[in-house]
Amino acid sequence: MDASFPRIGIAGAGAIGCTLAARLAGSGRAVNLLARGATLEALRRDGVRLTDRQGEHRAAVNASDRGAALGEQDLLFLCTKAHDLPALLPAIEPMLGADTLVVPVLNGVPWWYFLGEGGRFAGQSVEAVDPGGRLAARLAPPQLIGCVAFVTAESPAPGVAVSANPLRMVCGEPDNRPSERLERLCALLAEAGIEARASERIRDALWTKLIANLTSNPLSVISGATLEEVYSSPELHELVCDLLHEGLLVAAAYGARVELDPPGFLERGAAMGAVRTSMLQDHERGRPLELAAIGDAVLELAAKLGIALPRSREIVALARFCNRRGRPR
Repeated sequence: MDASFPRIGIAGAGAIGCTLAARLAGSGRAVNLLARGATLEALRRDGVRLTDRQGEHRAAVNASDRGAALGEQDLLFLCTKAHDLPALLPAIEPMLGADTLVVPVLNGVPWWYFLGEGGRFAGQSVEAVDPGGRLAARLAPPQLIGCVAFVTAESPAPGVAVSANPLRMVCGEPDNRPSERLERLCALLAEAGIEARASERIRDALWTKLIANLTSNPLSVISGATLEEVYSSPELHELVCDLLHEGLLVAAAYGARVELDPPGFLERGAAMGAVRTSMLQDHERGRPLELAAIGDAVLELAAKLGIALPRSREIVALARFCNRRGRPR
């Protein structure tokens, strides 16, 4: 086993955090997991549990609700919801050393989008996800590596994750340069049974995932539909296509190369099966939604270039209204 990153931390023990923790711990790595409440109790009592395409996985982790108790990490995965990260920053501060490599495993437009790459908006904050640039000031290159997780997982109980689809992650330096630490990160993930690829154009993968989120997550809140239903229902076809084309327009305007054909995209989405999006899961549990990262941030980036996204704006607004109104009884 490669001795890279002897101290591995994960902040956030939801579906993605538990999936990552179970895989890494199951490969023989010592994992320090920042969690709280019932999830913390379950992790201490039963360890982390994962059911995926390879079967059942159960592993012990070192869990705490205090970053200071876990200490500085060599590698820290951020597996929270994007809107929870600013409030979590004080808790993870003790886990951050001068040489800690930070890997955000988040949905939506990341706070680091304009960091490292240069260009017209170099160094600017994405206000929808990082008001005032607080995250960009504390977590910036060269301390972080970008990551896009193509993982569909649910958490049916505290400390438990279920994933019926392949586990894939794309990682890349914000400045798009190859690096030895990037290769070591991908090797670590591959060793844990996660298909990992190093990219020299990380924002291409980011837009691919972002378009998938934009076309499915807010619409799932409004309709209650699974991924299979979102992408295959005739009643939703026009809506999904409009959202897809708007997302592709903004991606292209920012120079991203998103290689997908609409019919194939819809077929692959439908083939994911009866999976509830993470946003629908949050809505059903009365939790805040990731609309800022998946919706508002895309609208913000579009506005910077004078691009109107009427359908996306409508769907995001409707999803926000549905969530504010609460789950139907």
